Amino acid sequence: MNPIVNVDEKRVMQTRLLRLYATELLATFGANLMVSGIFFYTQARFGWEMRRNLLLATAQGVVYVVGALSANGIARRIGRRTLLVALNIALALLPLVCVWRPNPHVVAGIVVLYTLLHAAQWPALESLVSGTAAARELSRRISVYNLVWSGGGALTIAMIGTILTRFASCVFFLIPTAVHVLAILMIFNINSETAPAAAAHAAPEPELLAVRTLAMRLSRVALPAMMAVIYSIGALMPTLPVIRASPSKLGTLLASVWMISRFFTFILLGATVWWHTRPRSLLAAALVLPLAFLGITLIPALAPMIACQIVLGLALGLIYAASLYFGMVLSSGSTEHGGYHEALIGLGMFLGPGSGVLAQLMAPTSPSVGIAAIAVLLFLPVIVSVALGLQSPRRREQAEDIPRRGAEAQR
Repeated sequence: MNPIVNVDEKRVMQTRLLRLYATELLATFGANLMVSGIFFYTQARFGWEMRRNLLLATAQGVVYVVGALSANGIARRIGRRTLLVALNIALALLPLVCVWRPNPHVVAGIVVLYTLLHAAQWPALESLVSGTAAARELSRRISVYNLVWSGGGALTIAMIGTILTRFASCVFFLIPTAVHVLAILMIFNINSETAPAAAAHAAPEPELLAVRTLAMRLSRVALPAMMAVIYSIGALMPTLPVIRASPSKLGTLLASVWMISRFFTFILLGATVWWHTRPRSLLAAALVLPLAFLGITLIPALAPMIACQIVLGLALGLIYAASLYFGMVLSSGSTEHGGYHEALIGLGMFLGPGSGVLAQLMAPTSPSVGIAAIAVLLFLPVIVSVALGLQSPRRREQAEDIPRRGAEAQR
């Protein structure tokens, strides 16, 4: 094989990946303002309390599932690149409506519509990044992908306080418009729908395939719980005593500690492969979710709240990385499996805040009732994960013996 051709193909692939990661980062900036960070805006500008924020988050979760599941069908008809261009045009225009009419009903309606369209772009991006990569290369790509969106998200949330206090209200919505315009230009420079073909790789041995399948199931059972925590905390964080007692700029920084922890967890997971063959680590992560959530929302002291956020970030990083990696490695980077991954995210966005809203309707004067309802919901995946993780002794012995038999080379 001509080495010059290999060098050229490698350069093309690297350039393509860089543009995809840049598109992802720009999308992350917009999403963390319009989808996750909107609760700081509604609390600061409209004075919304926990119940209204949770209600908005619930509506976002419903449409997120629809958007994520629709991505594969649309991409098959018009192509992933065309889908991304069309979505980013719409996502650039929607925030301008909020600049024109910044009242609660208009903002809430636009945020829900934005969430619907935003959800459809992630499966296409995940598929474009993952396609044609062998398992070990895919692990590196997924690691970079996770670092880009998590780092961009942490930075955005930490800066929301500054945006809300230092600039006019319209700037909050002009930033998403600007980043989506830049994303459109970036997508136009992705020349083809398919990447250079990868070399053929041997299929994984049956034991490794079984471990990957189990890990995917465990991570995807925990994934809705993970998002229930994230979106419940997103809606609750501006109302917590520790955050409300802090200046606005410091408050949003304190609220982003779990995001910073998750970012460094992605670095650790990208630099190691131990978690590839130890699916039971996902059981521990599933158990950490409700415990950390309770610590963050119920302990009225700064140090324990920060400590619980750090632990939460570790668990969130493992669950998300495992769901995306194992789903993509088992499906060869399909948009369809990216859609399933994102749909489970939307399910958690709906179930977590939704259970809090329901509890608040029954006990409107007691925020702790809503928190308790969410916590009870979070323990359910732990039970299912334990049931899935109970393998026969022989299957367990095979899974633990994989690293010693050289299976790492296949990843």
